[in-house]
Amino acid sequence: MPTVVERLQRRNQEIGTVLVQARKLQHRSVTECAERLATSRRRYSAIERGEAAVSVAELELLMDYLEIPAHMLWKGAHPRAEVQHVVVQAAPGKTVQVVVEVQG
Repeated sequence: MPTVVERLQRRNQEIGTVLVQARKLQHRSVTECAERLATSRRRYSAIERGEAAVSVAELELLMDYLEIPAHMLWKGAHPRAEVQHVVVQAAPGKTVQVVVEVQG
């Protein structure tokens, strides 16, 4: 059974992985994220690697800035219903098939 320290380290790494993915998806730099938290690039990079803990307040700021839904970080949180807009371009006279998968 993992110790508390090991569980915290693993959780910090999980959170860091989500932050890296979201930052890249939003085309944000490490510098921009560090500035958002008023911290150093070194510390922010350590957060992404799971080597430094992030406070709840900092995590809330990052979730908003990087558009991370709660269910990506909090077990048991359910994704909220939201409208997704998709633009499909097709040549005139061509048939377009749209498939929607709803998970719930």
